[in-house]
Order: sequence, then structure tokens, then C-alpha cells
Amino acid sequence: MTTLAWLAALILLITVASACRATVSNTQLTIGECFNYITTTDANDDQVNLPSPFDCSKSHSDEVFSIFEYPNASGFPGYEQIGTIQQTRCETDFQTYVGTSWENSSYTISYDSPDEQTWAAGDHQISCVLEDANGGQLTGSARGTKK
Repeated sequence: MTTLAWLAALILLITVASACRATVSNTQLTIGECFNYITTTDANDDQVNLPSPFDCSKSHSDEVFSIFEYPNASGFPGYEQIGTIQQTRCETDFQTYVGTSWENSSYTISYDSPDEQTWAAGDHQISCVLEDANGGQLTGSARGTKK
């Protein structure tokens, strides 16, 4: 293979590798982790959005600020009960993490919580995620910013 062919193959490899980003399930994210959603195809050929962790110093859409297990439930508690718990806990944890209430913040709160199917599989985790209130990208961690 000529040097030019090797160079072309190397450029192609770098281009393909940079397009591939690692994705994780929401239950694999940790507090303080920043991420963007990547659209991919699941085993059923359905499009799904999965989080792809990013260095917080780089442009990202979301940041995890709290993770907790739904308390004391033997069976699926229902969406309304999960919503009540996640809203109350995430709002409290937001103030601790960012340093101001979400009502006075430039961020908004999003949630990831179990549905009936993931609950039955043992997932009782609720993740609280912050995003830019105007839908923009974030740069840097929101921890302690009081924004």
C-alpha cells in the first residue's frame, strides 16, 4: 500500500472513530456527570436517545445532580407517586448542588425514572438532571455556581 493510501485509510479510521461515541444507560450515570443525548437504534430497529458522557468543560446538554432509589415500595407505585417523589427530592437536591432554588436559576430540572417495565426488572432509580432553561448547551459544571 502506498503512503497516500495509508494516509487516506488513517483519515477514514479517525473520522469513523470520532463519530462513534460511547453511550451508557441512565442508571450508569453518576452525580456530577455531564452528557449529551445520542440517537441510536435499538435491537428492535427503534430509535432511542441514550446519554453519552462528556467532559463538563466541553459543550453538553445535561448534568446529573442527584440519584436516589425510590423509597419503600414493594410493587410499581405508579407514575403519579414517582412524579411526586422525584419532584420534591430533585428540587431540594438542586438547591444543594447548584446553590440556588431552581425557580431562581438559569437551569431547569429534568428527570429519568423507572417505568413499569424497568421497575419489574429491578430499576427503582430516579436521576435528577439539569439543563439550560433556554434549551442551549452548557459549558462547565453547574455545581456551586448559584446560577
